[in-house]
Amino acid sequence: MEKVDKEKFMSEIWQRYNETNDMEFLAKACEEAPFFGQKEMAFEIARILRSVKTN
Repeated sequence: MEKVDKEKFMSEIWQRYNETNDMEFLAKACEEAPFFGQKEMAFEIARILRSVKTN
């Protein structure tokens, strides 16, 4: 995903989260965020968000 596309994606995902409070949107944002080369961290945060969502 190019930088411009990623910025647009993050903006749209944040807007959708604010409209719905659905943590799945935050999980998706985490998976796309760079986390400075620590992609495992992104996936772990997304996993935790999803587990909170289902509890």
